[in-house]
Amino acid sequence: MTSAAELAALLAQDAALVQLIKQADAQYWVNFSKQTFDGWYCIATPSNASYHVYYQERGQHCWGEEVFSDQHLAIATVIFESGLFHAE
Repeated sequence: MTSAAELAALLAQDAALVQLIKQADAQYWVNFSKQTFDGWYCIATPSNASYHVYYQERGQHCWGEEVFSDQHLAIATVIFESGLFHAE
């Protein structure tokens, strides 16, 4: 696996894998719900129409926010951005 797009394609085929990843919330500095912790975030809007990926320190957004309409690509991006899964 060498890109967020490849991981997104895998996630799109496996809803159980998406749920497992979301349940690992806050492990490895990756969060799927708003918190005050430092780390990477993938936050869905209330309607699930878009997903916001960003890095936060001390409760403040530190690095540019990316907005996705595709949940799988948003999750894959936050995983790659966090360094949890390294592209080689």
